[in-house]
Amino acid sequence: MSKENLEVEVKVKVNCDELSKIEKELIEKGAKFLDSREEKDLYLNHPCKDLKLKDEALRIRYVNGHPETITYKGNRSKEEELVKSREELKVKVDNDPIALFEKLGFSPGIYVTKFRKYYSFKEVLVTLDKVDNLGCFIEIESNRKSVDDIKETINELNINGDIVKKTYAELIEELNIS
Repeated sequence: MSKENLEVEVKVKVNCDELSKIEKELIEKGAKFLDSREEKDLYLNHPCKDLKLKDEALRIRYVNGHPETITYKGNRSKEEELVKSREELKVKVDNDPIALFEKLGFSPGIYVTKFRKYYSFKEVLVTLDKVDNLGCFIEIESNRKSVDDIKETINELNINGDIVKKTYAELIEELNIS
């Protein structure tokens, strides 16, 4: 797996009132606002294997109602306690690929809808997420694929909350099961 295709991130569940505090802190410390948008992620079920058992995922992301990317996520590394790292391959799309996937035998699975704000801060990407049915989260992804960058950002921004190793899709699925 090449370093370019490796996603290294941490997800922290926070009280929703913490998002505005962290956003203010980001702005005061010179973070660059990149985007604000609604993202709806559709996770697909493979016709021949259980991607969940293999710790893989195939996702179509819709931004503000329009398809943006197809993403393959490989299995997560078990090496680091704080961060989640996994192979991630993305392909940009202009048209909705769902009909193509359905012809190939894939079926719609979990939907995750979130309102997300993106900030660039030093060597990391920080997203402030309000996820339907789950609450609020802060994700920090290292541009240099560095765990140290992530740890420094958590400390510098005084982010307090619970580290979440599961994906939003896994958390949503747990809600549907119970």
